[in-house]
Amino acid sequence: MDYDEDKKEIIAYAIETSLLAIIGTLLLILFAMIINVLKSALIAAVFGVLLRRVSGGAHFSTPTKCLVFGAVLYTILGFLAQNFVQYQLIPDYMIWLSLAISLLIVAFLAPVDSESKPIHSKSLRKKLKASSVGFVVIAFIVGLVSTDPLLNVSMCLGILYQSLTLLPLFNRGGGG
Repeated sequence: MDYDEDKKEIIAYAIETSLLAIIGTLLLILFAMIINVLKSALIAAVFGVLLRRVSGGAHFSTPTKCLVFGAVLYTILGFLAQNFVQYQLIPDYMIWLSLAISLLIVAFLAPVDSESKPIHSKSLRKKLKASSVGFVVIAFIVGLVSTDPLLNVSMCLGILYQSLTLLPLFNRGGGG
């Protein structure tokens, strides 16, 4: 292709990012299938990852560490969700309480940037915060209309985990 170096870098980055997302998804599916928690793990991952796209959060030093950790963690969340539902260990108020905690964390800390992806624009920062808060509010609504306890608990765990990654303890000082 007859592209300048900047375009080649952008294309290479897009390909690398896409491949990493595919590998991460396949790892999650593999791990979740091994312990028979595919549905709950995927629900937790979808909600956690979608919130992460707009809220930011803690980063690992390499994409490989992130992929493996994410696949393992969302599999564990799927396992917990499935067992919480199966043994009726989570009353409804705990779902609402954890979503409320997530909403507060997101409202105060999102978006959290990183050294590799700083957010310089105040306008973008406001849009990301509004999107993060809006996403958690949408999750509240999903939880209100859904009668599927596995969906509600898995969604809640994915969102709670992602919101906890915004805490200054896990990154370079939080957002603003």
